[in-house]
Amino acid sequence: MIKTEWLQEGSVFAIRPEGQVDEGDFRLVGDAIDPLIAKKGRLDGLMVDARGFAGWDDARALLAHLRFVHDHQPKVARIAVVGDQWWLRAAPTMETLYGTPIRVFTAGEEDAAKKWLTESPPGPATITFLPESKGAEVAVRVSGRLRDADYDNLKAELAKRLPESGKLRMLVIVDDTFRGWTPKAFFDDISFAFSPWNRRFEKLAVVSGPGLVRWCVEHFPAAMMPYDIKAFLPEDLEAAWTWLRD
Repeated sequence: MIKTEWLQEGSVFAIRPEGQVDEGDFRLVGDAIDPLIAKKGRLDGLMVDARGFAGWDDARALLAHLRFVHDHQPKVARIAVVGDQWWLRAAPTMETLYGTPIRVFTAGEEDAAKKWLTESPPGPATITFLPESKGAEVAVRVSGRLRDADYDNLKAELAKRLPESGKLRMLVIVDDTFRGWTPKAFFDDISFAFSPWNRRFEKLAVVSGPGLVRWCVEHFPAAMMPYDIKAFLPEDLEAAWTWLRD
């Protein structure tokens, strides 16, 4: 069975598997948090207290667990895992795959795990629309590690801002907290660039320091894109706006 509780109502959730878990346990957890995720877009924090976990009831329970992680981990801002099992030490490696920061706490550090989740603010959304966005001019800030869900949210928001006639001009600020893409998000980025969306832009200004993003913008074959794209350093933000609006 899996016991659940809100550590912060509507924000930070805790699950406590006890003994062996079955397929239905994961459905119940999903029923508890899915409405909030659908409304807010993400869960601010999740604590997994694995101290009483004794495995899966059968193969279907294991598959349900894997599906639950795959469907929900990208929608959680951060995860704290509590327990002394040796295999829990590998949990942070899942950040590379799903993009969610994970910290592991020993069995005696439950209070520290709660404090990390409830008292320190979670990281900002990975793609944030800035107040400078007006009409067909869109400005976004990119932070952290991009996930595939971020591109779904981006396209949904851009669809709302797309003018009835004309095209979008977009400024993207890649800040110094950017840590790349999850594998799925990396391919989403490439497919987005060559999807029908690429004909809905007129200009794209990318503000970024030295690194992979800037290198890609500067060396991407311009003839392959139906809009103008240009890279700017962070100190040249005003010049980026000028170029975008020219």
